[in-house]
Amino acid sequence: MSLKFIFGPASTERRGALVDQLAQQMQADPNGQFFYIVPNHIKFSSEVDILTALKQRRHSEDKVFAASRIQVFSFSRLAWYFMKNTPYYQIPRIGTAGLNMVVYQIMADLADQLTIYRGELTQPGFVAQLVKQLLALKVGCVTAADLQQIADELDSDTDLAAKTHDLALIYTAFEQTMQGRYIENTDLLNALSDYLLQQDLSHTYFYIDGFSQLSAQENRLLLTLIQKATQVTLGLMLDRPYRQQLPEKQALFFHPGQLYHQLYQTARSLHVPILADLQVTEQRVTPDLQRLEAYWQHSTSGGRQLRPEALQNAKSIQIVQADTRQTEIRQVATKIRQMVALQGYRYQDFLVLTRHLDAYETILEPTFREFGIPAFDDLQHHMTDHPLVELINALFAVKQHYYRYQDMMRLLKTELLLPQVDGQPMANQAYRQAVDLTENMVLKYGFSGKQWLRKDDWQFYRFDDQDFGTQSTKDDDSSAQVNLIRHFVRDTLPPFFKKLDQAKNGQAAAQVLYNFLVEHGVVTQLQAWRDQALDQGNLAQAAEPEQTWQIFCTMLDEYVTILGSVSFQATDLLALFQVGFEGVSYSQIPSTLDQVLISETGMVQTAMRKVVFMIGSTDQVMPDRIVNNQLLSDVDQEQLTPHLAEGAYLMDDALTQMASEPFLNYTAFLTAREQLIFTYPLADDGSSLKLSPYVERIMNHFQLVPQVAQTRPDITANKIAPFVGSKRSTLSHLIQVSRDAMAQKTQLPPIWLYVYRLLRQDGGYSALTERLLASLNYRNVPQKLRPEIVEALYGKTINTSISKLEEFYQNQYAYFLKYGLKLRERDIFELSPASAGEFYHMALDQLFKRVQAEGQQLAELSTTDVDSLIDSILLKMSTLPQFQILASSNRMAYLARQLTATIKQVAHALQHQGQQTKMTPLRTEVLFGHVGSTDGLAPLQFKLPHGRQVKVRGKIDRIDQMVLGNTRYLGIVDYKSGVRDFDFRDAYYGLALQMLTYLDAMMRNATDLTADTQLQTKPAGALYLHLQNPKLKLTEVLTKGFDDALLTKNKYQGFLLNDEPLLENLDHELAERTGSSKVYPLTKTNSGYSLKQSRLVTESELALLLTHDEELIQAAALAIFAGELKLNPVKWPNNQTALQYSPFKSIMQFDAMLPENNYRQLTALDRATVLAMLKAEQQQKEDK
Repeated sequence: MSLKFIFGPASTERRGALVDQLAQQMQADPNGQFFYIVPNHIKFSSEVDILTALKQRRHSEDKVFAASRIQVFSFSRLAWYFMKNTPYYQIPRIGTAGLNMVVYQIMADLADQLTIYRGELTQPGFVAQLVKQLLALKVGCVTAADLQQIADELDSDTDLAAKTHDLALIYTAFEQTMQGRYIENTDLLNALSDYLLQQDLSHTYFYIDGFSQLSAQENRLLLTLIQKATQVTLGLMLDRPYRQQLPEKQALFFHPGQLYHQLYQTARSLHVPILADLQVTEQRVTPDLQRLEAYWQHSTSGGRQLRPEALQNAKSIQIVQADTRQTEIRQVATKIRQMVALQGYRYQDFLVLTRHLDAYETILEPTFREFGIPAFDDLQHHMTDHPLVELINALFAVKQHYYRYQDMMRLLKTELLLPQVDGQPMANQAYRQAVDLTENMVLKYGFSGKQWLRKDDWQFYRFDDQDFGTQSTKDDDSSAQVNLIRHFVRDTLPPFFKKLDQAKNGQAAAQVLYNFLVEHGVVTQLQAWRDQALDQGNLAQAAEPEQTWQIFCTMLDEYVTILGSVSFQATDLLALFQVGFEGVSYSQIPSTLDQVLISETGMVQTAMRKVVFMIGSTDQVMPDRIVNNQLLSDVDQEQLTPHLAEGAYLMDDALTQMASEPFLNYTAFLTAREQLIFTYPLADDGSSLKLSPYVERIMNHFQLVPQVAQTRPDITANKIAPFVGSKRSTLSHLIQVSRDAMAQKTQLPPIWLYVYRLLRQDGGYSALTERLLASLNYRNVPQKLRPEIVEALYGKTINTSISKLEEFYQNQYAYFLKYGLKLRERDIFELSPASAGEFYHMALDQLFKRVQAEGQQLAELSTTDVDSLIDSILLKMSTLPQFQILASSNRMAYLARQLTATIKQVAHALQHQGQQTKMTPLRTEVLFGHVGSTDGLAPLQFKLPHGRQVKVRGKIDRIDQMVLGNTRYLGIVDYKSGVRDFDFRDAYYGLALQMLTYLDAMMRNATDLTADTQLQTKPAGALYLHLQNPKLKLTEVLTKGFDDALLTKNKYQGFLLNDEPLLENLDHELAERTGSSKVYPLTKTNSGYSLKQSRLVTESELALLLTHDEELIQAAALAIFAGELKLNPVKWPNNQTALQYSPFKSIMQFDAMLPENNYRQLTALDRATVLAMLKAEQQQKEDK
């Protein structure tokens, strides 16, 4: 038995010295067995490195080299090697999930005895945190008995005493539960120590490398090896021996120095021979990096400030500043590509380090892929996001929340449970289409809960104005796809949930869950994913399905073993699965040796990389900001440490870890053999960042000038090297330069022309280059549709509503998207303004029809009768599919009461209005131009050139009439849920055609509206009625009275025919006095009816308006048939635009900053101006 130290600072070839010693001893002892122990995560690369070095020392020319007497292991693998055939090693191994289950059950059993942790069992993440704390105690060789003794010694009134008391209780039960039943990884090293004490380790040699500190268990094992093995050789990153005294706690080499000191003193006390130290002096790094090491050692020792010095090679240490993390990583990728292509480097020569990779996790992989750089991320990736985990979570969520929308979509979108079609799993594309349609239907109709399980099929129905209550062949096809998914859910999930409810204990429930997943093809689908990834050469992705399923099965086995006999609770099982998967990561092995390694500075690395990039070198992480997240705080640990037994310890507190930051970064700096490149961004997510003070010190000492990484190339610069990486990335920069050249109206620089020619000549990039460069000439201007496309979209006849043509005049391209391509937003199960409007329209329509059917007028009924009628109507309406939403929740029930109140208030207003005027409702909800309508009116129809035509349809909310002598006046009323008035300017520009079109259709079909054809028919006007339940001010009620105040709030808006008999009979009160009408937009003065409010038009003026309206309809149709697709959104004088509420903005990509994108700016036009313009246009036509 003997102990030997081989040490040297980070710049020295310590591993080379260890391998030299290994090779000599292997030759000196042909019967010897040799073990090289390294940290677990560098075991693979270390094995390759060590075997390669041994091959070189033996001068072997064989392509394949193996050494049977040398094993490269981690400590846990060493335990497997020696104990794999022992009874102890056959005890079931328990993982993180199993440990969580054990502790969960212990806390539940001890709930009455716990104090400070009594209510924590239900807190998310607490069990996992507690398990970590217990394992930390085990690793530190702190037993439950130790903890109980400490608890007895503490003041019982303190929080620490309560914590220690609870921890001791749980820890004791934990050890009792684990004893002889399960093995946890932290138990292995103690068991290995005990085992090796009984073994003959003569001719056995151990080399320990890559450790700067050891846990209490690892330290105990090492002492066992020192006593039993022929020789233990320990390699340490250390500046000098620390035999007699410990280094200062703030010293750079404190941890390795402490390890040296403790082992040296312990070996002496055990009378173990200590061989002469070997201090390594052979350098593995360049002279400049040796200077960096010397400076860092001096600057961290607190010595006087050194005089600045210069590097021999400016490339040895570099600092690169970037504006963003994306620019930073692109610069790193460019440098790697260039060094591999031009300087003879291989990808395996590069190491990319940062303190925390999560800030770069969405940047590194896609950037390196774009640059064609193979890379391996050696961090462990958790399984929590795998579809299998999501499937299990969703299954239990569906059961708990009873087929809630969110849970159902989570379940279906895992794509692990697939319906069978003709005996085979449904094809992925067809399944995704069906699920998307299912989601659309669920959102549209609000399906949830028992509606997923009903016998009747779900059906698509349309509830818009044009296709109300209809169902097309396409709808039938969609419904069939949706019901395929729903039938699958209905036939699959309820039997599973029923069996789960019948499970008497955990074992039965686990069996139900396992059988369900296997029988419904989950395993088959996982295997298909694996095979697909293998076919694509993605080994890492191929391993994920198999590993996840294996972990799931392991957790299921542990659950059965630990809680199998306990009464089953679904929430408990799900919680344990969630915690279990949170603590499990994928096992990773590099798919190739020649690749860039990406890692974190807190992890030990092999010193075989030539170039190290330290990305994200900011003051936020270098030094790092460390926070203790353990159950035992830093203060707790400080108070507990004096009570610990010899050889036991607690994890380092935050201050101690902070003191280690210089050493941690020192090891990262000196991992490089040739070049160390610091990079950092100036900003991230809107926050400014600063250069790390560590790097700033290095920069000042070596007088370094940071390089600035440009985001895009400067067209005037001759150096383009920073922008030449892979062909694909270089092409991106070529596009940027070409765009700048075009903007500046200059020629592309010769060097970039050369790049362009190279890419044009490359067979793999020629087409892409041309396509992307062609995009520079792209203008955001829609092209006219070809005639065959126009005919395919619209046919020979345009059947349209006037509101559609209004949208055409608002923005031609938006009309094409909505009515040509028929794009639409996904329907949502909500009470939209359109739905509320439909509710109002139908209720009022039914109200007038019921009143007229009884031969009465609304004005003749009492308020009680009106309310009773409305209640009856709304009760019947509530059964209609489109209004069932009003009974879907308490909130909707409240909105239904609000709608009812509004309808009643409007009905009361109409009742009072009817008492004020001779105008009476003639018909309501009058359809014109609707195909298939039995009682509708003819459309407005206009013939166009080339055998084409346009037919306009619509629905007039109400037509009122007044008969005076031999004249019948017909007026239209349009219900609006918001404030609306007739705008002459918008009517002129085609943006307010509805009222004029309705008047035109009414007058053309006047003879069909009444049987009496002897009377002369005149238009009375077009009015809007705001459907509202208005708020009345107290002053209004006091001055006008309630009924008059309500009438004023519900006053019609619009325009009226300037016809004296009509106006005299519109308002009974106004016939006997002057002033403003409470019902109509009409004011009477001593000289007659006022025109100041622009509410009156003469017959000739109305004729002009109607003629212009018809011309606009025909002009719109001609433009549509001509394939016009102008991106011309209107902009009103108040700066409101047609794009403000458009759902198509992301498609149109309208940008007012582009020269080709311009608003159609409207000028302010009043009534008089519009009428004068129409008269002038009419005169011009007559003159022609």
